[in-house]
Amino acid sequence: MPAIEVGETFTETRTFRPEDVDQFAALSGDDQPRHTEPDGDGRRMVQGLLTASLLTSIGGDLEVLASRMDLQFQRPVYTGETLVCELTVVSADPHTDGGVALVGDVAVRRVNRDDDSGQADTAAPNSADSAPAGTVVLEATVEGLIRE
Repeated sequence: MPAIEVGETFTETRTFRPEDVDQFAALSGDDQPRHTEPDGDGRRMVQGLLTASLLTSIGGDLEVLASRMDLQFQRPVYTGETLVCELTVVSADPHTDGGVALVGDVAVRRVNRDDDSGQADTAAPNSADSAPAGTVVLEATVEGLIRE
């Protein structure tokens, strides 16, 4: 695992489909009608924790053992909307037991609506100057440990 630096940004892009919502409902038990029945526009509301799974995808790629996540849901997300999750490293300090203690700020943005292009997995470091435009739907702070 390469060194993680303060200011480094990682992204994940995904468009949730009705099948994703159904699978998460079956796994989590969060099968409220708002998630299982389409609204007047034919969309389904994506479960909040399914939206937050974008964070865990980045954490998995970085091999982070998460210890804390502070999630603040700002707006609902619907199937067919493309989301970009951006994690920016705010601290990366050597841990007493080895490895690196990591703190990151996260913003999940809706970058378009009604995009049926499927899912795109683009977890990769980005420049902090290239933040995606769009409506923030979730903000978070995450903490964890990357073992060497």
